[in-house]
Amino acid sequence: MSDSYKILIIDDDPTLRLIAEKKLQQYGYVVLTAATGKEGIQVAIEKSPDILLLDYELPDMTGVEVCRYLRNHTLAIDKPILFIAGKEDYQSIENAFQAGATDFSSKPLNWNILVYRIQYMLRAHEINLSLISSEARLAKAQKVAKLANWEYNVVDKSFKWSETMYDLLDINPQKMETILLEDFFQRIPEPDLYTVQQAITNCIENNISFDLEHLLITGEGQHKIVSHLASVIKNELNDIVEYVGTLQDITERRCTEDQIRSLAYFDSLTGLMNRESFLTSIDAVLSGNEKYDLLSALLFIDLDDFKRVNDTLGHELGDLLLCEIADRLKQCVRTAEQDREYQTDNHRMIKNPLPDGVVRLNSIDIQRFDLARLGGDEFTIFLTDIPNEEVAASVSKRLLKALEKPFILDGYEVYVTFSIGIAISPYDGESMQVLLKNADTAMYSAKTNGKNTFRFYAHEMNARALYRLELETDLRSAIENNELHLVYQPQVCLQTGKLIGAEALMRWTHTTKGDISPTEFIPLAEATGQILVIGDWLFRQFNSNLQDWKQKNLIPEKFKLALNVSSLQFHQSNMMEKVEAVFSDSELNKHIEFELTESVMMKNAAANLEKLNALAKRNITLSIDDFGTGYSSLSYLNRFPVDTLKIDRSFISNLEDNGQIVIVNAILAMAKGMNIKVVAEGIESQWQYDFLKDAGCDIGQGYFISKPIRTDKFEKLLNDN
Repeated sequence: MSDSYKILIIDDDPTLRLIAEKKLQQYGYVVLTAATGKEGIQVAIEKSPDILLLDYELPDMTGVEVCRYLRNHTLAIDKPILFIAGKEDYQSIENAFQAGATDFSSKPLNWNILVYRIQYMLRAHEINLSLISSEARLAKAQKVAKLANWEYNVVDKSFKWSETMYDLLDINPQKMETILLEDFFQRIPEPDLYTVQQAITNCIENNISFDLEHLLITGEGQHKIVSHLASVIKNELNDIVEYVGTLQDITERRCTEDQIRSLAYFDSLTGLMNRESFLTSIDAVLSGNEKYDLLSALLFIDLDDFKRVNDTLGHELGDLLLCEIADRLKQCVRTAEQDREYQTDNHRMIKNPLPDGVVRLNSIDIQRFDLARLGGDEFTIFLTDIPNEEVAASVSKRLLKALEKPFILDGYEVYVTFSIGIAISPYDGESMQVLLKNADTAMYSAKTNGKNTFRFYAHEMNARALYRLELETDLRSAIENNELHLVYQPQVCLQTGKLIGAEALMRWTHTTKGDISPTEFIPLAEATGQILVIGDWLFRQFNSNLQDWKQKNLIPEKFKLALNVSSLQFHQSNMMEKVEAVFSDSELNKHIEFELTESVMMKNAAANLEKLNALAKRNITLSIDDFGTGYSSLSYLNRFPVDTLKIDRSFISNLEDNGQIVIVNAILAMAKGMNIKVVAEGIESQWQYDFLKDAGCDIGQGYFISKPIRTDKFEKLLNDN
């Protein structure tokens, strides 16, 4: 876009304004910013921006009030205005559009998509201005030139068309000395030709008007879609004098309708078929395959550790990675057309001859339903009419080979691996849902076998699913069987090396299975809702330890014990009642710190503020866990009673990377300016320890300092301290 476009961003979030300014300036825009509604109105009047990005909530007035004022101001009455809101409820959207919004987007922003939306709004605005300015001239021109039309005279049997028909057909009028009805028919491709010929013949011979849509072939060989109407013209004596047909190019309208259908059937991020349309299409194919005893294969593809990419590089580059992966998958699968086993003339016939009506994987059908994105980082590929299972293995090997090359994302070289599960129909299922479930099971088997590989589904894999079900059942009785216990990972002052706190962590020692990894049972507890019962036990056990150590006089004055609170537990309606019942000693509570992730805090942040303030009144301090991996709003961070930030371990583990050093230094500087302590978790080397110490980080935690230790050993550590 031209660098003459000016964009005004009215938002009280300094981080959003800074990011927006950097992002949009990369595309050549002149960026103006304002932090309040009044300031934004003044800048809009003085600078006359081409487009406005307006926050829904502002410190001094609402975005709706700002929009309504600007729409009533003559200088900004027709400017595009894009609302940005932290919530996406119906009433917010309704209020925005009633005030005159052009478009609406919710936080967190996808900057790649936002840039295209801005370009679209600016282009649409220019077109609208052009249409308005030329409306009077266009009305007069239509009287003279009319629409593209043809005329058939009943007296001399002559056929002619208007000058605008040449424009519609993209042909040079000088190359056609005479015009015959056959010349028009030559511009109509099969199979529309017969329909149009019959319609015009009936019109001329039987006086029957018509209204239909069909294709036209332009002089450049392109196809246009036209709306074709014909009627009978009579004179004052009611005699027929001629027949007239009008044509309107509706190609663009049809493209728009196709785009609407695309939104319904295709993934908006990658352009691949979405889950619903994929399942529907493949079920239809499986029905045909069952009738003719044909083999098919479903490949379920999942990225390994995709969360690491999002946590490290952010969701914007994570989305970009998914698009790059989709493109590479498409290129890889398309090469299957060249393989002998996929050629249509070499299809397999097991019992019956394969009729033309059965869909095959060829250069036409392959673009219909072979590849889909089910959601997140999950992709599927369907291979129909294959001779044997080796074909699925061959395609899987090709996929893994193609995907092992690095992806270049905004200057970063990113390596990712994939796990592929394969289910064969009809052996592993005759419906899409069963095939998908079994391919998913095979994919998880590939992950447990080292990742970056593929596995065929085997019925033994159900044993793993049964184990998970058994684990879920055992987890329900873990508290009753005294299998859960707490461990504590020490935290030290990086400047003095003294023990100043610890984080409480939960562990599960099964009576028969031994130690169950937290990465296995905690997600299971959250998925099943058992985390609520476990969270209640965690509160009681944590408080019991704290009370015991207080009685033994083992807790120093400024000592802090951190406890991670899950999202489900925090968002319970009676969460504060449970806190007041368990943590009733306000004096003891000054040693308690609740850890919440950014995503937990920012979900319905306004409502959470009341709950967080209630915790602060009870002397329970707040720590933001995994800071830097979410979408924090500094304006809310200022309002929250935050005492501590915990820098996510992904930044510390890659600290030698200059990019991570810059991020860590920025977090430390921001925290210092806001008078907030910083804990660096995941310290695993002397170099990391020394760097963080020199950088002014307050507190350190990690295996280099100490692994998590059992309650009795931590009590001894407190006693020694």
